[in-house]
Amino acid sequence: MKLRFTHFLFLLTGLFLGCSEQVDFDQANEVSLTSTQDIDLVYFTLSQDTFVDGTGQLQQTGVVEAVKLDFLDDPFFQNHLIKIVFAFKMTNTFPQDLTAVIKFNDSAGVTRESIALEAAGSPDGTEVVSEYEVVKEGAAIDNITNADNVLVEYYLNTDGSPIVGSLTFESKAAYTVEL
Repeated sequence: MKLRFTHFLFLLTGLFLGCSEQVDFDQANEVSLTSTQDIDLVYFTLSQDTFVDGTGQLQQTGVVEAVKLDFLDDPFFQNHLIKIVFAFKMTNTFPQDLTAVIKFNDSAGVTRESIALEAAGSPDGTEVVSEYEVVKEGAAIDNITNADNVLVEYYLNTDGSPIVGSLTFESKAAYTVEL
């Protein structure tokens, strides 16, 4: 019985030692973790009063809103951000189309990155929803993280019809960081 147990132990030891391979501990340096988080960015509504006076006379066709996105100033984001997916939703009841231009400007006012969007006009005053998803990666990420402010510009594409209605603008971002 003792001989069989010794053969069994020898066989078992051979199996364990024969079925192993070298472990490459340097692979730990190649591990990267990514995390994606959603944040709300800019929400507001433009009404007809933004563009016309009390008598209905056109006063301006453009509006500029300045927005500060403080999280972009954080050195952690500047060093680890690898991707941003912007989601934009514009709900328009104006009969006119509107153009929105989002500009990421540096401290000298130079536009480093921009996004242009169109909000289709409403033929009958009902809500027309325009949705966009814009992905920024690579060099665009550097341009965005080096921006000091964000300008959101709106231009009403006048076509002679009365300026009556509103535009609701909503934006979100899903950003991905790599550790």
